[in-house]
Amino acid sequence: MANQKIFKNALLIDGKSNTVQKEALVMVENERITYVGLYDETIVQQAGDAELFDLKGMTLMPGMIDTHVHLCMAGEPSTFTDMVMDTPAFAAIKGVERAERSLEAGFTTLRTMGEKGHIDIAIKKAVEQGIIVGPTIFASGKALTITGGHGDMFPEGVSVDGIGIVLDGVDQARRAAREQLKLGADNIKMMATGGGMSPGPGTIAQLTIQEMQAAVEEAVKFEKVTAAHAIGVEGIHNALKAGVRTIEHGTFLDDQGIELFLEKNAYLVPTLSAFKTIKYGRAGGVPEHHLKKVEYYQTAHEANLQKAIAAGVKIVAGTDAGTPFNYHGENAYELECLVRNGLSEMDAIKSATQVAAEALRLTELGVIETGKIADMIVVDGNPLLDIKILQDKARIKRVYKGGQLVHTNSAEC
Repeated sequence: MANQKIFKNALLIDGKSNTVQKEALVMVENERITYVGLYDETIVQQAGDAELFDLKGMTLMPGMIDTHVHLCMAGEPSTFTDMVMDTPAFAAIKGVERAERSLEAGFTTLRTMGEKGHIDIAIKKAVEQGIIVGPTIFASGKALTITGGHGDMFPEGVSVDGIGIVLDGVDQARRAAREQLKLGADNIKMMATGGGMSPGPGTIAQLTIQEMQAAVEEAVKFEKVTAAHAIGVEGIHNALKAGVRTIEHGTFLDDQGIELFLEKNAYLVPTLSAFKTIKYGRAGGVPEHHLKKVEYYQTAHEANLQKAIAAGVKIVAGTDAGTPFNYHGENAYELECLVRNGLSEMDAIKSATQVAAEALRLTELGVIETGKIADMIVVDGNPLLDIKILQDKARIKRVYKGGQLVHTNSAEC
């Protein structure tokens, strides 16, 4: 028997249009959207005993997508302690709860970007098989890095199952990518530069163009997506030249890099939420010299991001959730940051819906459109008037995934 739902009187943000539709009518049958348009009493009557929800005063919009999270990390300053002490089994249990927090915040899809023990692939399978309720997991498995590179931070003699798989050379890069794909990865993540949590300067280039090209070739064979952590300018250029689809962070992006983004039709995931260290770090005991470094990075990052936005680079929402002070379930803070740096409220929402889905090649998600999967959220109020309301979980009234209610804060809508 068909499971039908009708949502009427909604302020509709469909994820693809630049305008909203007032008093919209949306119909869902089983997991699919079957009608989007103006209210029509005839259509409602034909639906018979369908569930009817009156969304007056509410916004109906696509479930959001966070394209950069780490489920094996909690967001606490003690990230390394957890990395050492947690077994993969315990990390997976923790990861399920962290994913649930994002789901409750209206994020129905998460791309994981490097996990110990391949816990993301296990969680992905558990969600797909209906063992647990959670967001769709777009998994990367382990990130590809060089010896001593970003993700290979523990010294010799310390055996830790970390977020990276270490390689040196083109053949090893190809093998490492194949290994992640064999285990069920949807995305191959590469470390094009160092970072704040790796040995040495965070800006230096690490994986070579040739190493990344080999990984990209393997991903393309299986119609998978690629991403590169890239902070320094040389690494950004290298990743784009290698054909990587999404660039994570892009801190020291320059004019040549912007041109490469446009030429390669690549996507930028700025992860501005990662700068919460500045917001909370002083009270959290982060050393002053480290805060000064992060403040310098943030100043450069935001200036370069604003240039990229002005040039038309495609911007995608991703938080880097799990890094210090960057908690799961606070994902919508990224949209506030993007608005502060030049995106309109509508474009910020698109960065977490239609554009994010496009970047990950998730053709069934990210929009409210006839025939698409019914991943949708009901929001109390209008986020186009105040993007911050998406951070208030009390305003995320209902979360639907594949047409099924997976979280609610209200019995009335």
